[in-house]
Amino acid sequence: MSLYTPFLRRVAIPAGARLAGYGEVMPYLRGLEASQWWSPAQIQELQNQKLRRLIAHVYQHVPFYRQVMQERGLTPSDFRSTDDLVKLPIVDKYVLTSNYPDAIRDHSLPRSRLIHAASSGSTAERLHYWTTKTQKAKKWAGLFRWWEMVGWAFGQPYFTFQLAPNQGFKGWKLFGELEWRLLRHQWLSAQEMTDAILAHYVARLQQARPRLLRSYAATVYYLALRMNEQGLHAPIPAILTTGEMLTPDMRAAIEQAFAPGRVHNEYGGDGMQIACECGQHAGLHINAETLFVEIVREGRRVAPNELGEVVLTNLEATATPFIRYNIQDVAALDPAACACGRGLPRLSRLEGRLTDLFVTADGHWLTVHQFTAFFSKVLSVKAFQVIQRQVDDILIRLVVDESFSAADHQRILDTFRGYMGPENHFELAFVAEIPLTPTGKRRFFISEVIAGTGNTL
Repeated sequence: MSLYTPFLRRVAIPAGARLAGYGEVMPYLRGLEASQWWSPAQIQELQNQKLRRLIAHVYQHVPFYRQVMQERGLTPSDFRSTDDLVKLPIVDKYVLTSNYPDAIRDHSLPRSRLIHAASSGSTAERLHYWTTKTQKAKKWAGLFRWWEMVGWAFGQPYFTFQLAPNQGFKGWKLFGELEWRLLRHQWLSAQEMTDAILAHYVARLQQARPRLLRSYAATVYYLALRMNEQGLHAPIPAILTTGEMLTPDMRAAIEQAFAPGRVHNEYGGDGMQIACECGQHAGLHINAETLFVEIVREGRRVAPNELGEVVLTNLEATATPFIRYNIQDVAALDPAACACGRGLPRLSRLEGRLTDLFVTADGHWLTVHQFTAFFSKVLSVKAFQVIQRQVDDILIRLVVDESFSAADHQRILDTFRGYMGPENHFELAFVAEIPLTPTGKRRFFISEVIAGTGNTL
């Protein structure tokens, strides 16, 4: 470790964080660096302590939760551990947004300290909520913990490849430039990705040799495909994919382009850093000091390693409390210990957005892997998007090359009938490109049918 790393950790970042109003970031990071090695029992007790504090606070200061608890005959004394969370309803973005701005906010905080935030709206529905600079600082601490988990250290060069860059001093041009220089951070815009621009990006990566590259999964996958086709290579030890579903084929292509680097999947959403892979690549460790995760189906917790909907309780956030919040993602929990030695629980499977799965007429879920594995073998298909308009009505958009044949056409139809049943209607639409969402992501699957557990108010 160079002297530059402790200088950043002890001097430059704390000073900059205080100046920007994020003074809690480094103290909280130091806490996370230590507690990740605690035993599962110690982490669970920490969660219970934070939950008791959270429930007592929202009962007193958040009108929405005071009303919910009073209607159910509950008081803070009824919540001793995370097992007691089932006494409260599951909520979703519609519940929180419909109670925004006043009923769902922490009235112990002056409005001047509250910051309006909104989700990206990648599913066409935006969540509106309140946050604070303290909560943002803890989010940054969670990010830094993940980056360190995959081998990065402060002062080592890193790149982000997204629509918008990571920056603490947003809107402060001079300080923002200084921040990037100190952290040795460079940004590659995903707004436009022509062959010439991508070639320029590869040259920058080859020259800078960053320790870490963080990107939307489909964005860096697209870059990796072009690199592999052209025989280009840029060794980067750690690639953090986020924001979209990562499939095994995508992982393999990315690791080929940046070998001997490894891909680490990171999972976040709605202002929360949720989970990330460690070097064992055996599931994603949950940010359990901040979040308690339930996996539910039809409103009930499911067995370990069984797929269900991700329901989050943010144990730190009060500006807008996220208590039993259905984030509309699908995953499974693994209670077994990880070989890395961390006591943090893990998501053993992460299947993406609930609307990125398909539900068949008999109620079975089909995940993204079944489709991407198939299309990876149809070489004439360059890009695809599958939309479930009704349970039995499927639109398949395809970008194909000149080698696409009638046999490929029939193969696609036969495969989909095998997945979903012969009684379904399948329409193939040939398009020039698959459009990006407004947030710059590429959605392979869109279900207009599947619905979440929702709220039980």
